[in-house]
Amino acid sequence: NVTKARALLGAYDRRRRLTAQERAALPVLCQGAAIRFLLTRLHDWLFTPADAYVTRKDPLDYLRRLRFHLTAGDEHAYGL
Repeated sequence: NVTKARALLGAYDRRRRLTAQERAALPVLCQGAAIRFLLTRLHDWLFTPADAYVTRKDPLDYLRRLRFHLTAGDEHAYGL
């Protein structure tokens, strides 16, 4: 969601300007975050007993996000 990304990163940027290196690293950092949540959700999906207190969530949501981040060429994909 570019609107949310623009708002979040814009507010952050008003507090502390992102460096050119940080802006360039956004796609890779977002890929890592998406992989982390994808794997966590996948683990819970596969190994959580039905009677556990954990709510299993669809890991494919983060696969879709990962695919977006893999195609994001630069910070402009995030509304910057």
